[in-house]
Amino acid sequence: MNCVIPNEGKLLAIYWWLGTDGSDLEDFVVDLFVNNVSVVNASTAADFTLASFTGYAQVSVPRASFGSPSIVSNVAQITSSVSPTFDCTGGSPQTAYGWLMRGASSGDIVAGANFDTPRVMSPGTQEILDPFRIKFQTLH
Repeated sequence: MNCVIPNEGKLLAIYWWLGTDGSDLEDFVVDLFVNNVSVVNASTAADFTLASFTGYAQVSVPRASFGSPSIVSNVAQITSSVSPTFDCTGGSPQTAYGWLMRGASSGDIVAGANFDTPRVMSPGTQEILDPFRIKFQTLH
């Protein structure tokens, strides 16, 4: 599964790098989405239907949970100590097509990915995003 940083996430990243004193940095939330769409450059939060299966809960991922970034084969990556975990505890199944990481305050998509194979979240099913890693690569 390849992580995508949509345009609104790119705008946040460059603002956080160069345009702020850091007083307005935000934490993150991670959700599963259940409509069959791809995370692409033009994606916004309005493009996605968030999961609502029984037991579902959005996962908070604090900014402080991310360690030091590294470069692997010219790709910057950073890993969180939080492994977002989603549990279906009953009710009707839903198919999850991927995940989104959004700003906890802004709601803007920072990153997202489609699962290589959609996940059917039926009672007793658990999905763990481990390791929870964001990769950033620029090409020209």
